[in-house]
Amino acid sequence: MRPWALSAPIFVLLICLPLMRPLRHPNPEMISDDEQARLATIQAIVEQHTLQIQRTIFATRDVVVVRDRDGQQRLYSDQSPVMAVLLSGPYWVMHRAGLSFERNPVIAEYLLTLFGVTLPIAFAAGLLYRMARIFELRRPVRAGLALAVVIGSGWISYATVLSAGAAAAALVVMGAACLVQASFSARRGAALAWVAVGGLCTALAATYDLTGLAFLVFLLPVLCAFKWRRMERVAAVALYIGAALIPLLLYVGLNRPITGDLRPGFLHTELPHETEKVIAPKSATISRWTDEEEEPPTFWHSAWRDFGSFLSAFVGGHGLLTHFPVLILGILGVVSILRRHWPTNTKVMVCATMLAALAIVIGYTLQHADWNDAMFANRWFLVFLPLTLFWAGAWLRRPHLAGTWVVAALLWSFSAFIALLGATDPQPRQGFDRYKYTAAGAWMNLVNPPQAPSHRDLVAGE
Repeated sequence: MRPWALSAPIFVLLICLPLMRPLRHPNPEMISDDEQARLATIQAIVEQHTLQIQRTIFATRDVVVVRDRDGQQRLYSDQSPVMAVLLSGPYWVMHRAGLSFERNPVIAEYLLTLFGVTLPIAFAAGLLYRMARIFELRRPVRAGLALAVVIGSGWISYATVLSAGAAAAALVVMGAACLVQASFSARRGAALAWVAVGGLCTALAATYDLTGLAFLVFLLPVLCAFKWRRMERVAAVALYIGAALIPLLLYVGLNRPITGDLRPGFLHTELPHETEKVIAPKSATISRWTDEEEEPPTFWHSAWRDFGSFLSAFVGGHGLLTHFPVLILGILGVVSILRRHWPTNTKVMVCATMLAALAIVIGYTLQHADWNDAMFANRWFLVFLPLTLFWAGAWLRRPHLAGTWVVAALLWSFSAFIALLGATDPQPRQGFDRYKYTAAGAWMNLVNPPQAPSHRDLVAGE
């Protein structure tokens, strides 16, 4: 390992370790529902050998309720259980060593956040440095680019909490780095192994956060753009898909029994075959019109509303560009790559990044997602932010006027300040309803920390 390769990961750890949520907000009443649901599942797996969370010490509203034929209710987290299952391994070791959520909650939560999110992001920062070889930049510039991506994209904001989106973004970067390494490898056997690892990482990202599915699909054509023989490309596609099936099958085995479909699977031995349909306290879908309206809106009214929601994803109170305007440099880098003579597989990977990002934004727009649930900036878009800004490396290698560099420095400085501000508490229990612009809300929460409620707001079976 070279010193420059380690510089970005070390800086990421130095920034994140003192800002971790268990240190700043150890009170369980201040933990967000999203994080409590994940911690509850980890505790249930290790201590009770099930995915049921009603007997854990965590109180969350992010649950689904399964009712048996006899009327008995069982609570489950409404999140994908894959991340919790993988983190149950470290927690099992901690539990055997005497560290548990009941006796040592701060230490246990801190270590799980470190293993599950912070360390993967730091490792991904090192991979960004290695991927930047495609831009033919000097090592200090590549290290600076890797650090700028982690901080300027807002990724570091969620490196201090147990966020599935931030971990999924790290896995997407790992998957993309594996494909880049495969294209550089001179030995076909090693290159095919890298392709398999890339498929495994990208599929695992999709099981963490459903938005990662866009990258799992759109990165597949990158293999077809390799300058390999036809049968080698076919083998690469087969290995990519085969490796991707491993985490996808794990997800199916863990998640589908909760809905009562098929037979009980992993960690679901308590579920009988006769279960009713899942009833969720929080509706997963949002109606296209309210009950007060006599008839659904017209096509043009619905299209205008969707367009407004689409714009809000970029320039609203949770907008990407209003928080991290340095992403503009990433888009300029994408344009530079597409307009100039770059390798075909690089151009295809750039297109895959943009198509995945567009698909994710449009998906949340069409389902009329409530932006208030996006927490700081927009946690739903974390999966594509690092790779989007990474392509700014193509812009960096070109000569620019001094004024242009000043503007770029100002854009990154503003984005970095907002991202570090968000890292102090990106997922507060009460959200950011008081201030529409979440950066202002994060600043006020930092200046005047919110008080913990006198009781836990738990919704169970309602």
